[in-house]
Amino acid sequence: MVIRNKKQYTATLKQLQSLLEDIADTEQILKQRPEDIQLKLQLSTFKKGAKKLQNIMDEYERLTSEQLASLTFDSLKDDMNKAIISFRIASGISQKELAKNMYIQEQQIQRYEQNDYLSASFERILQLLDVLEVQIILRKDFNKQQINDYFSPEQLEINRKVKERRSLLSIEEIV
Repeated sequence: MVIRNKKQYTATLKQLQSLLEDIADTEQILKQRPEDIQLKLQLSTFKKGAKKLQNIMDEYERLTSEQLASLTFDSLKDDMNKAIISFRIASGISQKELAKNMYIQEQQIQRYEQNDYLSASFERILQLLDVLEVQIILRKDFNKQQINDYFSPEQLEINRKVKERRSLLSIEEIV
């Protein structure tokens, strides 16, 4: 999940506050019933949910902070669809402003982001990145050293065997 705007941030904050209240209530009850396994499991679920929401909020806060100097995503490690949304947020451009600068309807940007830009054409994504002033750098490592930096020797060996058998997937494609 990615927070795409202030409205979603506010809604996520309310969810987090509610979860924190649930955690406090559950901990109070657990003081009286310390052996209640079901309550312990529920508390664990609440805490995991709160941590996930906090991480999502922290990412949005980082993207909207004045201190962000640059933003880099690596195609081998990062989700490119999330990157596009992150670039818009970090640029301080609303969906409405982006749509206006691209000469399309705001609802189209909302649909693209709801679908993580999977329905956007490559041409449209290039237009969007141009409006956001995102630099695109294409790089090929001819030594294949880059792939070795990301995967363990065991993963590389599995990948080699998969390629030998001519299976459809390889580790590079899965990532």
